[in-house]
This record gives sequence, structure tokens and C-alpha cells, in this order.
Amino acid sequence: MARGDRRESLNLRVPPELKRQVEEYADEAGISINAAACVLLADALRHERRRQR
Repeated sequence: MARGDRRESLNLRVPPELKRQVEEYADEAGISINAAACVLLADALRHERRRQR
């Protein structure tokens, strides 16, 4: 499936606002929705680890 293809969707059940944010990030970054979700999750996990130190 091509990047930005509107048929692509998150494989997880998420609140509509979170889904919108991930789709927006995917469009801005020029990556797939699922890749965007992984990037954002990894960033959030790094931030949380730093916060816990």
C-alpha cells in the first residue's frame, strides 16, 4: 500500500482524536500511518523513561 493511501488505517482501536493526530503526523512526515504510530510511540516511551530517571 502506498504512503498516504487513505485505505490504510491503524491496526489498533484508538480514540478518534489520537487516530487523527497519528494520521496528521503520517501526512506531514510522508510515512505510513502504522510507521507514524511506531515513531510516536517510541518517542513517548523515550520521554517517559527520561522522566522516570
